[in-house]
Amino acid sequence: MAETSAVRPHRDSPLLFVLYFLAYLSVLIRMIMSGPENGVIEPPAYGLMAGYLALSVAQPAASRRWPVSTHVILALQSLIVVALLFTKPTADYYGVLFIGLSIVAGRDLPSRPSIVWLGIFCVSVTFGLIAVYGSAAAYYFPVYIAGCLIIGLYGRASRNAEAARARSEELLAELGKANRRLHAYAERAEEAAAAQERTHLARELHDAATQTVFSMNLTAEAARIALKDEPEKVPALIDRLQELARDALAEMRTLVRELRPGSVVDEGLVKSLERLAALRKKRDGLSVTVTIRGDEQGGTEVKETIFRTAREALNNIAKHAGVKESRLDLSFGPEEIALLVQDAGRGFDPAGTRRPESFGLMAMRERVEALGGSLFVRSAPGAGTEIDARLPLWMASSEPLSREVK
Repeated sequence: MAETSAVRPHRDSPLLFVLYFLAYLSVLIRMIMSGPENGVIEPPAYGLMAGYLALSVAQPAASRRWPVSTHVILALQSLIVVALLFTKPTADYYGVLFIGLSIVAGRDLPSRPSIVWLGIFCVSVTFGLIAVYGSAAAYYFPVYIAGCLIIGLYGRASRNAEAARARSEELLAELGKANRRLHAYAERAEEAAAAQERTHLARELHDAATQTVFSMNLTAEAARIALKDEPEKVPALIDRLQELARDALAEMRTLVRELRPGSVVDEGLVKSLERLAALRKKRDGLSVTVTIRGDEQGGTEVKETIFRTAREALNNIAKHAGVKESRLDLSFGPEEIALLVQDAGRGFDPAGTRRPESFGLMAMRERVEALGGSLFVRSAPGAGTEIDARLPLWMASSEPLSREVK
């Protein structure tokens, strides 16, 4: 019933609808009860009232189709009320119609135009009553001004509440869509992380246990041949086979301990990282200096993410950096956990062509950002690499910060 700013027709506000036509009916009943002897000029007065009613009935549909028509209809109805006042009835009840118009202005018009119209109604009823009743109008118009403002502002508040409710419903729907998208992304991220873990496991098996098993197979074949041609060599080959089997078993145990995130739950993050550093030293000869600052804290998911990030960073150093030393600094702050893994190796250009280790960096970033953290990669060819991961001690709701620094 008004302009194009989230306006709702009056049928959505039954109380205001009732108040509007109650004002009209009260005036009509007063006219019928008063009659010509009390100054009511019947044909013109009833004709003006019929015109007012016709405009009231037509206004909702007209305003929905042509929003500007609200102003035109309010102007015509205001002129009708002033004309009714100039029929000079003995009582002042026509001013009640301005209160009904205040409902329309407050409910169906945007904030600024509604205030302007409320001002017009207050001025019109004041000067109309003064013109008809003179100084005696001082007893009447303050009541009408108060009525116009109170009812108009109530209609305005009702309109704003309806708009706020509609906006809340829209936001709720958008939040539901965003939540569904977030769940879908989390599922994809989980699948990508699982794929990354499988790739990492396959690589480790190929680099370690697979090679040992292959050597065992060659040794067993050599023992089979020696059993026929050179039996005296068989005991030595069997001893070698047993040694390879022990090495394979040890490598598998090491791999399982390294990959098992449950160790973080069982031992704590600090001890798990210290054990990880010892395993890298044993397996790859990579010496890792571990520095811990602050008291260990944080949830299981945060600790596991820190552990996985450290493990992947050390794995990249062992495979690609070309050095045998690295540093691992872990800091527990009041609001976040910070992990810094450094090496002085070959380095690379983070903005350049994707290298094999980039997929590991991608997996680290996805894990960290999934918990609202940030991951920084600082590297340059020949200048070593730094992996700086920061995770809040609570689940952050803001957009995670992620970038690569050359």
